[in-house]
Amino acid sequence: MIGELLILYNTLFNYFLLKFTQEITGLYVKRSRLLLSAFCSGFIAAIFYQTLFGAVLSFIVLIGLAFSFRLQSLLKQGTVLFITTFFLGGVLTSLLPFLLNQSEVAFFILCIAIAFLSLTTIHTKWRNMMQEKIQHSFVVDCDLELFKKTYRLKGFIDTGNECIEPISGKPVHFLSYTAISKELPSDFQEALLTWDDKNPYQLKMFPTYVYPKVRVLSLSTVQQERSLVLAFRFDKLKISGSVSKEIVDQYVVLTRNDARYPQDAQMILHVLAL
Repeated sequence: MIGELLILYNTLFNYFLLKFTQEITGLYVKRSRLLLSAFCSGFIAAIFYQTLFGAVLSFIVLIGLAFSFRLQSLLKQGTVLFITTFFLGGVLTSLLPFLLNQSEVAFFILCIAIAFLSLTTIHTKWRNMMQEKIQHSFVVDCDLELFKKTYRLKGFIDTGNECIEPISGKPVHFLSYTAISKELPSDFQEALLTWDDKNPYQLKMFPTYVYPKVRVLSLSTVQQERSLVLAFRFDKLKISGSVSKEIVDQYVVLTRNDARYPQDAQMILHVLAL
């Protein structure tokens, strides 16, 4: 009975380690293959319990069966697996005085839970870090010329922004109203605050220099709700940074809620800015 529990215990731990390694290195492997590798390695570890030969053989079988017996896998996936194993072993060793006071069933459940939660936390942190790194490569500096005034802004190229102005087919960008509100012409601000989305095509409140450049757009939110917004044709947008280009006569929508703009950006650029 103890042997069967030890194999089960090792198999579950091995599977968590393999799944974590797979996610970190981005290599797709079937779940059945991971389970087979975890079981074979756990079986060997149970037979050669607490021996160096058993530990080495168990590790080679674990990494080899899961990711194929190739030198590249032994180096890449093997390194991640080796470091993760030592980390997890250190966590469990530090908690050993508490764990040893538990019953066998409680000991088993707690160890598995600690392993799962530890690896899940690390994976989440790593994924967020990689997302932050990827997003940072899409951050650019922008000089927006709107109504004869130039605004220096921090932009983010959003690959999910494919919004276009339907008549001209030109891209639509999004700009934080807060970022430029203090520099906007007072007559334009007053007209913007007066505009009513329940009567969207009543645009006579806008000054003559704005009126020819304003369009009413229908947008769909993440919750699939439709809303009407105003888009304004800008004169020029100069982008510098990882992407350098100059754009003319496209549209920008002023938004009040910029809390969700990535990387503290002030402007969300259309994907075609790439």
